[in-house]
Order: sequence, then structure tokens, then C-alpha cells
Amino acid sequence: MAPKSQLLGRTFVRGNPGSRQLALTFDDGPSEEHTLVLLEALDRLGVKATFFMIGSHVRRLPRIAAEVAQAGHVIGNHTFTHPNLIFRPAAQIREELARCRQALTEAVGEHSSLFRPPFGARRPEVLRRAREAGLQTVMWSITAYDWTARSSGQIEAKVMRQARGGEVVLMHDGGHDSPRADRSSTVAAVRRVIGRCRDQGFSFVTIPEMMFCPGPP
Repeated sequence: MAPKSQLLGRTFVRGNPGSRQLALTFDDGPSEEHTLVLLEALDRLGVKATFFMIGSHVRRLPRIAAEVAQAGHVIGNHTFTHPNLIFRPAAQIREELARCRQALTEAVGEHSSLFRPPFGARRPEVLRRAREAGLQTVMWSITAYDWTARSSGQIEAKVMRQARGGEVVLMHDGGHDSPRADRSSTVAAVRRVIGRCRDQGFSFVTIPEMMFCPGPP
């Protein structure tokens, strides 16, 4: 479950450490209460992000998922029910990926081939099934811990302490265990993080942009 580890198979963790790029990623959405508010904030600041969506949430809120795509953000696969895949057999891993892909396709049409395992939990079999499904596994290098933070200031501080360049930042616009998880602190922190990082010369990109256009040193 260590996000940066490559011992069990290669994953995308970060971009060029010499760049001034950061990639914001949001897991566990869409959320009826917070995703659209986050979209508005990102739009006002001119930032595109990458959203790893849970298929069952997409099935319940297809209009919100579609709005994320229409706003130009990248959408990836976060399984259909958010299980810990370490403890699931190969057939269930395949089903989770396939059902999420179907839900995304029905809601937004064509989308990315990116996949993020729930909890970051993986073993060689998980990565193998993802590759067989044509998916690229994406982890992260900065954890905002926004699901435990008591304030937006705590989230902001955790991100800013670790921002060096080339990082993939893990945040959340929804909750896997509750459709009404409070992510208001995340939205508030995102606004301040973007402003402070830009003041320090960082730019914001999506995961595909970071993968294929690593930016200047």
C-alpha cells in the first residue's frame, strides 16, 4: 500500500523531479455536495485536474460525472465499489475494473485509460489485471490526508511542505464509505494551494500531460 513503492510492479508515481509541474488528483467522487463546487473553483483558477471516480457513484450521479468531463478534466477508473483489491480474486478485480469502465463510458463517453487502486492497495495480480484491461496504474507522491484533517489549513500545510516539483497530489472530492463525506475543507484548501504554488512558480497539469509532456527543468 506504500504509494511510491515499485517492488510489486511499475506504476506512475510522479513526473520529472526537475520540473515545476504539479498534478492535482481527486479520488472517490463524484459527490453531490462537493464535486461541482470544486469544479467551479478549478475553473475560476484555470486549472485542470485528474479525477479517479468510483463506478457506483458515477452510476448514481451520471450528470455530475459528465460535467467533470465537459469541463475538460481527465477521468480515471477507481473501481466500481472501492474494495481493497489485495484481498480480492482475479475474477473480482476484472469485474471491478470492467463495471467501472462501463459506468464511466455510459456517463461521460470516451475517457482516459488511467487506474488508481482503492487505498493504493495492490499486488502483482492487481497490476497484471489492470494491464490486461489496457489501464495504466497511477499512484501519488504527496498525500494531503484530507480525509482526516481537522481544517483546510492542515490540508494546505501538508501539500505545501512536500511540493518540490513533479509531484502527484492525492486529494478527495467524495468518500468511498459515505456519499455525504464532508470535503468542504478540501475545496477551501485547493484554492489556497493553487495560489501559493503559482506564486512559487509552479504550474498545474493533468496526469496525461505530466506523463507525456514532462515540462522544462
